[in-house]
Amino acid sequence: MRIKKPYYFTKYLKGSQGYSMVEVLIAAALGAIVLGVVVSVFVQEDKVIKRESEETNIRAKGRHLIKVLTKEIRMAGFGLPPDTGVTDISATDSITFRANLDAVRTSTPPGAVGTNAVVQNDTAITVVDTTGFSNGDKIVIFDPNFRVYELNTVSGTPTSTSIPLGTAVASTYTYATNSRLVTVNKYNTVIIYQDGTAIKKSVDGTVSTLISDSSISGLTFTYDSATAAGVDKIGITLTMVDPDDASSTVIEFNSDVSLRNSS
Repeated sequence: MRIKKPYYFTKYLKGSQGYSMVEVLIAAALGAIVLGVVVSVFVQEDKVIKRESEETNIRAKGRHLIKVLTKEIRMAGFGLPPDTGVTDISATDSITFRANLDAVRTSTPPGAVGTNAVVQNDTAITVVDTTGFSNGDKIVIFDPNFRVYELNTVSGTPTSTSIPLGTAVASTYTYATNSRLVTVNKYNTVIIYQDGTAIKKSVDGTVSTLISDSSISGLTFTYDSATAAGVDKIGITLTMVDPDDASSTVIEFNSDVSLRNSS
């Protein structure tokens, strides 16, 4: 059985035309442009998100590292006489200081005013207790009354009440009204410095890494005095970058550290 198509449908088909090649090419070109714009926007947004994420990460690491450095540098002069902490300010990317890291301290026995606690050229010093002192230790002999001190070393094994010295005492220390003792403090020499992308710490020549991160770019120390003995405040500037694109993200972190035993 043959079915006839309606007249209006046949007439529609006879009057219809397809797209020309030019129209197809124009449509394809417009589609490619729109797709290119969409892809470009997506790529740019992805870069922005990655950059913001990396910047947030760097800021978090920077704040942590500044806290670590501040804590370490605040130890300068710990357990020692005033103004004996910082020892070298010649380098801007490192700091050298003394600190009594083990809190080892003793004193001479109390004496009457006018008597000598230590006499010049003595090669040993009499103290109340030698616990914590051993051969090779570096020490500071300090007179709190006149605020004078000298550096020395322990040479030999201390007895229970005497510390043998590496060099003869340079001065005579006499008991006064305001202070009837002389203190002896052990100390360590500490250096904090940048080594490439790491911040390292040396204690009496033994080196350890405080933190290592590829974002670390620079470390600078500044001082409020032209002499090491006069330093009361230390400025820290830490520069960190995006290790994958150092030109896109550069962040500086700053902190000031006031020394605890400056005069």
